[in-house]
Amino acid sequence: MSDETALALLRLLAQEDGQSLHRIAKRLGLGVSELQRLLTALGTDPRYDGLDLVEQRRDGELQRLWLTDKGKQLCRTT
Repeated sequence: MSDETALALLRLLAQEDGQSLHRIAKRLGLGVSELQRLLTALGTDPRYDGLDLVEQRRDGELQRLWLTDKGKQLCRTT
C-alpha cells in the first residue's frame, strides 16, 4: 500500500469524518480487503502496532471510519 493512498484516506476523513468503510474504499478505488490492510497500519489495535490515526466504529450494520485525536492533529499540521 502506498503512502499516497494512506494520505488520501486521511484527507478524506479530515474533510468528512465518519464515512463508511465501503464508501471510503470506493472513493479511493480500493477493494475492502485492501482498505482493511491499510487500516491495520493506520489503526488503533495494539496487537498490530498501528499508528493510531484512524479508528473503526460500528454504526448499526455499517463500519465507519474516524480520525483519532492523533490523526486530527496530524491533519492540522500537514
